[in-house]
Amino acid sequence: MTYRIRRAELGDVNGVAELFNEYRMFYNQPEDLNGASEYIKERMERNESVILIAEAEVDAEKGDEHSLTDKLLSSEFGGYVQLYPSFSSVSMRPIWVLNDLYVHGDHRQRGIARNLLQAARRLGDESGAVRIVLSTAISNKNAQALYESEGYTLDTNFMYYELHI
Repeated sequence: MTYRIRRAELGDVNGVAELFNEYRMFYNQPEDLNGASEYIKERMERNESVILIAEAEVDAEKGDEHSLTDKLLSSEFGGYVQLYPSFSSVSMRPIWVLNDLYVHGDHRQRGIARNLLQAARRLGDESGAVRIVLSTAISNKNAQALYESEGYTLDTNFMYYELHI
């Protein structure tokens, strides 16, 4: 199966929300598909984020039907990445915050996460951004290896703090 990376549109809210809901549950949040749908729809309507999706494509040689294995996949969207716009005051240029990257379990090990990261980089290039920033769990060694293989480097110059409100 091949995947096409494209920018999500309002008509994609339900499919993206399913992935977003699973992403949140991966981070030990309760299932809330309605809340996920509302959140994704609001971000899109307000142009507060860019969501890129990996959409399964039908192989032209197979016609309109997928192979039996492909029919077992539970989502037409294999994964997504959500980026929030921000700015760097020092460089006086935009930056992107890569906040979510998720690939559905049925679609893993197909290069989707890498393709989504590369699409995010193209978005950064096209928008004139100075950088893309992200954070991941210290224990998430697989994601760290992927990020580093795509040129991301661990920040050793700044300490980041949080204030929970």
